Amino acid sequence: MGQKRFPQGLIAGILVALFFGVALYLRVVLPYDKVFVDDWIKFTGVDAYFFMRLVDNLAHNFPHLITFDPYLLYPSGSDITAVRPFFVYLLAGVIWLTGLGSPTQHTVDIVGVYFPAVLGALIIVPVYFIGKALFNRWAGVISAGLVGLFPGEFLGRSILGFTDYHVAEVLFTTIAMLFLILAVKSSKEKGLTFKQIRELNWATVVKPLIYSFFAGIFLGIYFLTWQGALLFVFVIFVYLIVQFVIDHLRGRSTAYLCFVSTIVFIIALLVFLPALTDRMSLASFIVAIIIPIALAMLSGFMNRRGAKPPLYPAALIGVGLFSLAIFYVINPFLLKTMLGRLNIFFWPIGTTVLEMQPLLFPGGNFSLAVAWANFTTGFFLYFISLGILIYLTIKRGEADKTLLLVWSLVILAATLAMRRFCYYFVVNVALLTGYLSWLVLEFSGFKIPAAGLSEVPKETKQTTKQKRKQRGGSRLTGRANMALGVIVVFFLVFFPNIGKAIDTAGRTSFAPSDAWCESLDWLRDNTPDPFDNPDFYFELPPQGESYIYPKTAYGVTAWWDYGYWITRIGHRIPTSNPGTHNMGEAHLFVAQDETSANRILKDTWSSKYIITDYAVAMPIGGKFHALATLSGSNQEKFFDIYYQPRGAIAQPVPVFYPEYYRSLFVRLYNFDGKRVMPRNCTVISYRERISREGQPYKEITDMQSFSTYGEAEDYIASQKSGSHRVVGIDPFVSPVPLEALAHYKLVYSSKGSKMLPGGGSVPEVKIFEYVK
Repeated sequence: MGQKRFPQGLIAGILVALFFGVALYLRVVLPYDKVFVDDWIKFTGVDAYFFMRLVDNLAHNFPHLITFDPYLLYPSGSDITAVRPFFVYLLAGVIWLTGLGSPTQHTVDIVGVYFPAVLGALIIVPVYFIGKALFNRWAGVISAGLVGLFPGEFLGRSILGFTDYHVAEVLFTTIAMLFLILAVKSSKEKGLTFKQIRELNWATVVKPLIYSFFAGIFLGIYFLTWQGALLFVFVIFVYLIVQFVIDHLRGRSTAYLCFVSTIVFIIALLVFLPALTDRMSLASFIVAIIIPIALAMLSGFMNRRGAKPPLYPAALIGVGLFSLAIFYVINPFLLKTMLGRLNIFFWPIGTTVLEMQPLLFPGGNFSLAVAWANFTTGFFLYFISLGILIYLTIKRGEADKTLLLVWSLVILAATLAMRRFCYYFVVNVALLTGYLSWLVLEFSGFKIPAAGLSEVPKETKQTTKQKRKQRGGSRLTGRANMALGVIVVFFLVFFPNIGKAIDTAGRTSFAPSDAWCESLDWLRDNTPDPFDNPDFYFELPPQGESYIYPKTAYGVTAWWDYGYWITRIGHRIPTSNPGTHNMGEAHLFVAQDETSANRILKDTWSSKYIITDYAVAMPIGGKFHALATLSGSNQEKFFDIYYQPRGAIAQPVPVFYPEYYRSLFVRLYNFDGKRVMPRNCTVISYRERISREGQPYKEITDMQSFSTYGEAEDYIASQKSGSHRVVGIDPFVSPVPLEALAHYKLVYSSKGSKMLPGGGSVPEVKIFEYVK
């Protein structure tokens, strides 16, 4: 028998490398032309501009990271000590090394946009090794291919330019879980005991120790990356409780669990300690370190006393309740705060924040659309595989498989509550779908044992005649079955994701438009520098003391979505941003008279410029509804949808009320702050009706046109019955007279434009200067 030409390990490595290339292609090549546009390098996430602002400054002052930034918010500045620094340091460190200690702005931008794509593709490597450790290398290969291909939240957060810490969260937690699985598995296989630990039996201890050390390192790095890192402490904590119970009930030693978990949490705490500022994280780590030791001691004590194994779970419940009572007496506020973190598992059905909506109830109504958009068939295959894993855990109680099970269930619960956690859940779906795919391939004839989940058939002696018979029709049939298995796995598991992944990677909906980029370039180059020093953007401002702005400083007001853009692209100071938006901004933009608007703009924020844009001005399909809601009103005060009978069908007709046209934002953007005298004024008559589905709506019964607003008001006053309103049909054609704004001067209109509803075009972005 000759040796195999291609070792299985080499083939697996080639496939993993191929999948890495595919993942990188999706994340880099497809969105490339939307990131590199003319002379601009655009970032594709809103918060990416916040992180890149910090990176800009850190790369020029490495290793000193600012803790207070006067550029982020006016007139208070922004304290950023709450930002976990590792992601910023990691990126800035790579940039600093790439630029040989003096990186140019081009180097900063280039490395910055590629960074999330590389991290997103790298996730394939730990997923492969997890699949290999739990099942076999081929289950690992399939899982690795899937995790790089799944569309949705994870792919969208790891494309070119989405420079945010979310992709780093997933990478670090996956590596931490890989080493934890290896630590649990190796210590269990070696039969690690307390005696071996006390005697420092290195042949038994060294591998679990090394794996636990690295699991702790990456768990600590995760804590240095994201404020919500207690999520994975909770995952590991729940796993330990479950596995301690399983091992005790089966009469197994729990020493390995105590050893591994103690090392992991101590190392993680030591890594995180330099940045530790809150008591809750410290208390959580202390609890996580103590509890496994207590559980192991309780298990040993009950075994020595000959207590019946089922008493162990009951004792855990009793001790747990008693401990909570003691904790409550000592520090009730801290306990409530810690328990309050579990609210990530509650379903916020009514929220309007897209990423916080429950996975299966987007917009408050049940739908599988979001789950399908993130995982396609993998979402459903996950549950089949989960059922198999639950069965095997109950039957065998294997510690490493139990860890995967608990990890998958906890992240499932978080994802069902908030769709944003799909970017974590993608790893679990890939692993479980990869395992199920392998079972299909194994059933079709691939005979590679699945790491304890498949029995390895004993070799039997066969006669030469029997072997020859097998080489006949059975070989042909076997190959056909194997080919069929591959086809089934490809079209069931991989194929549904390809088109959606291409679509997701090709969309960059959060990148600034060309019009915004050119407008902010103009703002940076043609308005007074707020610090009278253009290089101040890259300097370290005074830290750790009250900052006093120079007299030259001023604010720039725009809708809060654009605050980070103003800071990073325009090098100007916004009066709000996505992290600390001002509700007063909504009040300003819907103000019905110039006097009240001026009071907010000048007296509260000392703003010198206002930036308006098409998206915020548009009531239908735009963001104006958010202005109405956040100002304490509702959109029906400014616009509404009526229905007009057209034969047997009632057609929807959007109408805009005088309050919409009188709002400051519309007077600026739609009419450039100029005086408006309407040439005609529309009055609709309507009645309230109820649809067949029981929904109320307004039906237009008549529509009259008048040459002046006064005539329209006289007509309404003359009507003795019915409901009548002055409305506009076109957002850019006011039905009511508007006075010229005395203190707002249009200073810039973008070259990039948007088509008007009635024809023609309008500059997408306009900048106004407040003048006295």
